[in-house]
Amino acid sequence: MENVYIQGDDKRPTVILDKDKGLIQIEGRSLIEDSEKFYLPIVEWIIEYTKDPKPETTVNFKLEYFNTSCSKWLITITKQLKKLYEKAPNTTINWYYEDEDVLEYGEVIRELVDIPMNMIPIETDEDDEDDFEI
Repeated sequence: MENVYIQGDDKRPTVILDKDKGLIQIEGRSLIEDSEKFYLPIVEWIIEYTKDPKPETTVNFKLEYFNTSCSKWLITITKQLKKLYEKAPNTTINWYYEDEDVLEYGEVIRELVDIPMNMIPIETDEDDEDDFEI
């Protein structure tokens, strides 16, 4: 099983699938038209990883924005992560968010799939703009 690294851009997220470190990370924007072509290999990798996972696995979703077709794949991925969690309970799933829409979708997935998922706010520099004086 090979580790996978996909460099993101303005339409697709950066993806890290690292068996050696026990790390699964999806970060950035996901506005992919053919989302099945992009996400199916990720799901297949997770299925394979679940057969022989590390004792501890960390999963990080750090998505700024995603379209509807990608959101469906996030549910599919999370369903596979539930199988991983059931086999390896030291799996930690983190859902990072900057805005309320991303937070709400993470909460929907967490309830739908019934899996422990940490909701972690991302601090932005916008909070500092209020303190700026001319």
